[in-house]
Amino acid sequence: MSEDKDGLPVLPHLASEFYVWLWWASEVRGAHFDLPDPVGGIELWVDERLAFRGANDSRVTAVMTGEAPSTSLEARAALAGGKVLQELRIGLRRDEREFTVTLRGPAVHVMGAKLPQVVSDGVDEVLYDRMFLYTELTMVIAALYRTFAAERVSDAWDTTTLPALERWVAGEA
Repeated sequence: MSEDKDGLPVLPHLASEFYVWLWWASEVRGAHFDLPDPVGGIELWVDERLAFRGANDSRVTAVMTGEAPSTSLEARAALAGGKVLQELRIGLRRDEREFTVTLRGPAVHVMGAKLPQVVSDGVDEVLYDRMFLYTELTMVIAALYRTFAAERVSDAWDTTTLPALERWVAGEA
């Protein structure tokens, strides 16, 4: 077990499982997620970047970019071949606000967030608005992770979710 920059223990496989689960769930659910309050319903899709590493590598060995890389045969082949998803760029919509963000590494670092522009008048108002939107984005990501974690530790993971995910990776679902 390693530690993140704050000294918190990180189980390295959980982040990559979370990234694959997000990818799979976004396709299986047609991009719609019903998250617990206060988040509620969101739409989520895999955006323009996937980065993989070998199971025993610490560095990224394959990057797929461009329009809809998650639909490419190469992306599924990377998973089927045992590559680990190290980085995932997602888009999400909550109410009328649309965000894009890259989730990276075993500590699920939030990188390169693109926030919607809601307020455009006044320096202070724009700053407070951006702070609110970043907080909203991290709240949604935390709710997604909690939903994944609850499913991951449930009995349904081994009996239902994991077999469905494996069939999806193999192209059978």
